[in-house]
Amino acid sequence: MSISVQFRLPITVPSALSPREPPSRGVKAFIGGLFVLLFVASTTMIGTASAVTFDRNYSDPASDVVQLWTANMTPVLLPDGNVTMSPFPDSVNLLWIRSTDESASVNLSFQVKGRIADLDNTSYEIRLYTRADNASHFTVTYTNRSTILTSNATGFVPVDLSGNSRITSTGPVLFNTLIIAVSKSLLGAVTSWDIDATATQRGPTYAYRDSGWLVPGSPGSAPPPPQSEVVLPNWLWLAIAPVIVAIVVAVVIMIRHQTKRAPRKR
Repeated sequence: MSISVQFRLPITVPSALSPREPPSRGVKAFIGGLFVLLFVASTTMIGTASAVTFDRNYSDPASDVVQLWTANMTPVLLPDGNVTMSPFPDSVNLLWIRSTDESASVNLSFQVKGRIADLDNTSYEIRLYTRADNASHFTVTYTNRSTILTSNATGFVPVDLSGNSRITSTGPVLFNTLIIAVSKSLLGAVTSWDIDATATQRGPTYAYRDSGWLVPGSPGSAPPPPQSEVVLPNWLWLAIAPVIVAIVVAVVIMIRHQTKRAPRKR
């Protein structure tokens, strides 16, 4: 006599045609949280950038070019102890300094009483204050058709902006306005905005300098100078930090979700 015993074991073979298991609540929560984090990060960055106004317009109608000793750049004093000032040389007699928002860039302009001088001994400098505490700032310097962007922050590499500079005229022949375009991407995270400027011409014995500030003829109205060098904030990290946080949170949630679903060993 033979006995036949049959065992039936339920075996499920996954197939590409088999319907997939609908995502659990944890996965849905993870996806929703990720989108919320990315949305908050993007709106925060956009809000910070749009809150800054780049338009500045400072006039200096006074003819107050200061005469200095070239050897130590200290003022030449009159017999009564006052600083020697005059309208000349008019190539460094500032009338206006301006900054205007041009979407992806900022246009900086100097207007002098005479003519913009393309000479090795004459320079036009405008400082860009992008932080409310003025702990660091940028300087754009134009000298004889060469324009350089520098910063007093440690590690900043100078950028040549010569191709972004041009001299225009407010009259028929007087080329008295220097315009320089600076890309906002070079300025990093801009949380505040202000400018000041100086125009300087150096001779063998005497040098001449004029300044443009918030209050005409008052250098004390300029933003305070930095006390020491600081490291320039890395704007790239400021831009991608929220995305990195969102990715880390997503990975943590996914790992926890997979751990809960994994079968326990008996």
